[in-house]
Amino acid sequence: MIRKTDPQTISPYLIDASNYSGGSAEEVIIPESEDELILFLKNNELPITIAGAGTGVTASRIPDSGLIISLERFSDLGEIENGFIDVGPAVSLAQLNAYLETTKYFYPPNPTETLASIGGTLATNASGSRSYKYGSTRDYILEADIVLADGRSVSLGRNLSTEQPLKFTDGTELSFPEINYTSPTCKNAAGYYVRPGMDWLDLFIGSDGTLGMFTRIRLMLLPRPYSFISGVLFFENEEDSWHLVDSIRNTDSQLLNPCSLEYFDKQSLDRLRSKFDNIPANAEAALFFENDILREEEYDLTLEAWYGYLEGMSVLLDDSWFAQTPGDLRRFNDFRHAIPALLNEENSRRGRIKMGTDMAVSDNRLIEMMDFYKDMLEKQDVDYAVFGHLGDNHLHINLLPESDQIDKAQDIYNELVKQILEWNGTVSAEHGIGKLKKKYFSQMLGQSSLEELKALKSSFDPDFILGRGNIL
Repeated sequence: MIRKTDPQTISPYLIDASNYSGGSAEEVIIPESEDELILFLKNNELPITIAGAGTGVTASRIPDSGLIISLERFSDLGEIENGFIDVGPAVSLAQLNAYLETTKYFYPPNPTETLASIGGTLATNASGSRSYKYGSTRDYILEADIVLADGRSVSLGRNLSTEQPLKFTDGTELSFPEINYTSPTCKNAAGYYVRPGMDWLDLFIGSDGTLGMFTRIRLMLLPRPYSFISGVLFFENEEDSWHLVDSIRNTDSQLLNPCSLEYFDKQSLDRLRSKFDNIPANAEAALFFENDILREEEYDLTLEAWYGYLEGMSVLLDDSWFAQTPGDLRRFNDFRHAIPALLNEENSRRGRIKMGTDMAVSDNRLIEMMDFYKDMLEKQDVDYAVFGHLGDNHLHINLLPESDQIDKAQDIYNELVKQILEWNGTVSAEHGIGKLKKKYFSQMLGQSSLEELKALKSSFDPDFILGRGNIL
């Protein structure tokens, strides 16, 4: 076991992509095996925060006190067997994807940050642009070995329901408490996942490092598609792109089956023009789409189906982009990923902060939500940019206030949250709650449900040692 106590060696573990400041820890513990981890936990009484790769944006990995446990040595990458693979929590998405590149399989979840650790993606139930078709991380987890804060361990697979007691390797048992709270039905990564009759495994996925530590994870893989049809569609007004997504979702075409439907508003396009000078001058919105093609013989038929479908829509079809080569596919994905980096650079250059939302609603609220966002944002004088997973009704609204507008931006954020919750949406669809969104999570649940989830947390960790300050 490696132990770091020098402040200089601890400091790299006190930062992440959230830019949250004020983290503090006495020591960093780096176990080299599950047995070492369990032995340490059985003799520990200090608060513990689990350190992932540092790509999270809600400060989950930054402790206010106590110890940091880093599972960076749990980096095994197993062999593919019957469409699954065992990995350690420290394996990054980039490492996994590189390993799978020469095989007939791929791993569908594709969060923007490929340096994220697999363990971190489980902690937040991360998703990505292809979640419209493929879903989130939870949908691809078959098994996991988990260690609790007190050192008890369990190996969880599928079809082990919370209606049955959870049995640990030391012979102790834990029953799921009786609670009324259930998670939203829309795309959601806010707090603990609770559904009637769910698997125990699902409770740990998305728990933000507060219930247990993953030491081995079995991932389900899918056969790699033959190819992708990809394009960037441009529109003269934003509303046309919203209605196209609604139309695509309701089409009965068997060939139009996109895995990604990603949106960019006018403010996003204005910034993207600095890198992509062939964006049409009259375009005020864009939609990036991908359609996976499983077999070669389906490619031309699907491409023709897309062209035929779009001809009847309000799309700047002659000025839109369609991938012709693998290089085009990469360029379009660069387009999709460029806007967060451009905003971060702009904010750094101007000494400005970003307030970003991560909210989602159910399908029947899509147009209503977009109308509300547009009306709300246009009547303010705070700069903003909107982009994200329109197919999932999940947009990232980036408020970009000047130093004297921060209170105003906070008021806007609060109004957005209030409306989304009135529609029974979620305050976090893919980034988790961590330390930064607890206020909105409390708003989302209400006091009664919040107390139920505290009781749930207490059943695993009575002293609230693990992930203290996250979620609750």
